[in-house]
Parts: sequence; C-alpha cells; structure tokens
Amino acid sequence: MLKKIKKLILYIIFLIIFVRCFEVVFNSRKFIQTSSEQNEKILYKEFNYGDYTNIKLLHTATGEVEEIPLDIYLYGVVAGEMPADFEMEALKAQAIVARTYTIFKIMNGSKHKEQNADICDSSLCCQAWISKENRLARWEKDKRDSNWQKIENSVNSTIGKVILYDGQPINAFFHSNSRRIYRITN
Repeated sequence: MLKKIKKLILYIIFLIIFVRCFEVVFNSRKFIQTSSEQNEKILYKEFNYGDYTNIKLLHTATGEVEEIPLDIYLYGVVAGEMPADFEMEALKAQAIVARTYTIFKIMNGSKHKEQNADICDSSLCCQAWISKENRLARWEKDKRDSNWQKIENSVNSTIGKVILYDGQPINAFFHSNSRRIYRITN
C-alpha cells in the first residue's frame, strides 16, 4: 500500500511539473510574440521632433556653432560613421540610431550648453560628423554622386523614425566595431 501511495505521489509530482513546464513554454511564446509586436510598433512609430527640427552643431576644430536641420545634420553623421558601400538597410539603421542618439542628448542636456550648442562633431564626445564637401573629397570621383545619394536616401527614408522606450527616445549608444562584427559574421 505504501508503494502505491509513493507511486501515486510521484505521478502527481510529474504531472504538476509537466503542467508547469507547459505553462512556462506557452507564456514565453506569448511574451516573445507580444514583445516582437511591441518592438515593431515602437521602432517604426513616427516621432514628432517638436523643438528638435534644427540643431546647433559645435565644430570642435573652429569652436563655431552652426544651426542646421536635424536630418541634414544626419547626412554628415551617417557619412562619418559608416562607409557608403554598406547595405542600404545598415545605413538606414545607422540613421535611426544617430537620430535617436541626437534627440536623446538634446532632451537630456548636452555637455555643450556653455557653447550654446546641442551636440558636437567629434566622435570622442558625441558622434562622428563630416561635411558633405569633406566627404566627397575623400571618395573616388566616379563614386561621389552615387555614394552621397545613398547617404541621403538612408536618412530621408527614415525621417521621423526614432527608437523609443515608454514614449521617449532611448540613449542609443553605438560604436563602429558593431558594424565590423556584423560584416564579418554575415
């Protein structure tokens, strides 16, 4: 009789464990599906730039501050951060991350407020930025127009897109080695 009770208890324990495992698997799939849907909605949600349509860019070499439209500024960031021969989707991702990073920095107080600037052109402090003229001069003549057009398209096709968490832009850290690892492994 005691053996039968032990056997029954083992069956009940096994059944409980099986049911709990099933619940965990079912709930994790539901969570993953919900998270994916939320991430897609968040990433592609249009963001109202509001006060951030123009930015004040500090040129570190000269100390001058230039006010330019945010998306025009992003041409120089994408051109400064990534080679134009990268895939268009990678350039678009760079544009979204750079836009998000810029808006976050401005919203949360810039180190450059004393100079009356929102952000600077140095990758040591903020993010790399290069003027169109300087970027064109570094490319081969026959690739200049097509490369710059690709940079402009990557930014223009992502206008208004930022990465948000709880409705606010995230601190979108990124570094140049991320793209190198991606290119090597894919």
